[in-house]
Amino acid sequence: MSVRSIHLVGAGGAGMSALGLLAVRAGWAVSGTDREEGPALAALRAAGATVRVGHGADAVPAGATAVFASTAIPGDNPDVAAARARGLPVMHRSDLLALLMQGHRGLAVAGAHGKSTTTAMLALALGGATVCVGAEVPWGEGTGAAWGEGPWFCAEADESDRSLLRLVPEAAILLNVDHDHHSEYASIEDVEDVFRQFASSLPPDGLLVVGPDARARAVAGAARCPVRLVGDVAGAWGGVEGGDLVLADGRRVPLGIAAPGAHNRWNAASAVALADWCGVAPADAVARIAPFPGVGRRFEDKGTAAGVRVVDDYAHHPAEVTATLAAARDQHPGRVVAVFQPHLYSRTRALADAFGQALSGADVVVVTDVYAAREDPEPGVDGTLVLRAVSGPGEVLSIPALADVPAVLVPGLRRGDLVLTMGAGDITTLGPRLIEALGGPDA
Repeated sequence: MSVRSIHLVGAGGAGMSALGLLAVRAGWAVSGTDREEGPALAALRAAGATVRVGHGADAVPAGATAVFASTAIPGDNPDVAAARARGLPVMHRSDLLALLMQGHRGLAVAGAHGKSTTTAMLALALGGATVCVGAEVPWGEGTGAAWGEGPWFCAEADESDRSLLRLVPEAAILLNVDHDHHSEYASIEDVEDVFRQFASSLPPDGLLVVGPDARARAVAGAARCPVRLVGDVAGAWGGVEGGDLVLADGRRVPLGIAAPGAHNRWNAASAVALADWCGVAPADAVARIAPFPGVGRRFEDKGTAAGVRVVDDYAHHPAEVTATLAAARDQHPGRVVAVFQPHLYSRTRALADAFGQALSGADVVVVTDVYAAREDPEPGVDGTLVLRAVSGPGEVLSIPALADVPAVLVPGLRRGDLVLTMGAGDITTLGPRLIEALGGPDA
């Protein structure tokens, strides 16, 4: 791999910071900008990248040979405009991922839910392969990436902007197919078509592992390579029964993993299925995965104060909210208090009823206003759309401003409660504030 000099726009994002770390570890010169300071920028600096807060024409080094940006970066961004004025190529972050995968045997994990966790599990199962995901991994130096040993490169394949079609893996996992990105896809059929293209792009001598999802199994029919099914269906390579991975040949492997919830047992089973094809015995793969607690913002424990445990989770789709609440019920006997921040107006409008039904699995439900991210507000679309569909919990609260949640919520919390903060926006900052409002961490 030749030495390169690259500039990253939005370097502090979860996906871009992971790519930046891998580029540094590959020996490339890496610079970058973001609009605000954060842990990911600090991690890149510690690794040797030159990154700063604030975009600008002067931020792109004279020696830069290419600029990379995500779909969220507008075309009039100062870094991008300066690069184009100098004749530098401006490419998508997935192009950088594809470049970094060159020289490795590429493995990709696709699907609407569980990609980051399963990709990390796969890298561990392979004995510490190179990994790149859009969430922090414990061994990633503060990012979602690590340059590992051996030939394998495990990458999260992102369907949100169809960029998974730019990757050329030799084998892949397709966990599930769902409609999550309503500003990008007009219908579930549109989503299915993209995953079908992804499946058909795998080489004939590769492998597609398919998780326990009917739509994913249907899409897998487009694959030209062998397909391994994971799930409770005829002809499956293996399934999950209780706490065991049960293989088609009758072998049972105890699946005692640290990551909570039934959904994570299925994620682990899918990772083990692909690791087996790569030459790792299922029992060895499970043993390597077992201690892994999960990637950042996936049922991440933020602490306990006044006997109240606070957990943060990235759940931003009804299926994910349902799985997260089920995991909470599995391990917590007391009340479950769900604080949910809807993410994107388009998603909230399309899935408000489903969000309300999913949140009905909690004992107390709090919904904030919508985190806009890259979208403009839509009249009539706010957190109350979700609340109207909630049924069952004894207490349902609308607290539009995130800053107001501690003052309103904390007086009603009880010792033994589990508070779940959920969403893809800045609700991740709420956990520490709740801990503080409760009087600080328990000794």
